[in-house]
Amino acid sequence: MANYIYQLKINFKRIILRNKAFFLFDMSLPIVFYLLYTKILPSGVSTQQLQAWNKDYLVGMMIYGCLLGSIITTANTLLNDQTSNFKIFISLKPISRFQYYSSMMVIFVTLNLIASIAISIAGILINDITLPISSIFKIILTNTIGTIPLILIGIMIAFSKRPELVNLLTNLIVFPLAIISGLWWPMEMMPKWLQTFGKLLPTYQLSIIDKAFLNHTDLNWFGFINILIWFGIFSLLLLIISKLQGHIGIAK
Repeated sequence: MANYIYQLKINFKRIILRNKAFFLFDMSLPIVFYLLYTKILPSGVSTQQLQAWNKDYLVGMMIYGCLLGSIITTANTLLNDQTSNFKIFISLKPISRFQYYSSMMVIFVTLNLIASIAISIAGILINDITLPISSIFKIILTNTIGTIPLILIGIMIAFSKRPELVNLLTNLIVFPLAIISGLWWPMEMMPKWLQTFGKLLPTYQLSIIDKAFLNHTDLNWFGFINILIWFGIFSLLLLIISKLQGHIGIAK
């Protein structure tokens, strides 16, 4: 247990405290988008509509920040560990591969927690949004736990072990996922067939859960079930990819 805690401390320092890209990209980009879409672009809407939009878009940008951290930061961090031989250093320590990945999972969840808190504070300060502490706490907690399936995507992408392929896959997944899930602009602006597909995505369902907490409406339990199903699917895919890579490594 002491070795595992020591590994957590190392990962916390190198991935969170010393990771400038996380603070500049995963947190700053959603804040810039929030500022752009709530302070600069809106026009010709009533004060009441603008207040509702500011709250809804804050939820979208909080999820978007977690999306960036879960997939792009996760994939690139794990890839860097592979290319810098950090995993070899880990293999020389009394810690298993499972402990390595579980400790990294804890760190990536922590990154999402920090991003959610920072973006929510920025949004509240930018537009003077008034929210009960309980609602903010529920939204942040839901985002932190609900984006775990996305972290599994980042881990699977890192298994490609090629920087150019990792960059290609993260971009092909993250930005379309954000758009189709309605995180950047209302889903009603999209074609009906695309809306149907988008509503099945975990990021969309997560936004619906968050908005229920935000507006004090009844929770749609399908959202929780949807996220749980995606978690199961990605866990199974991750296990299969890991096994295949193990067989390929033995064959080589």
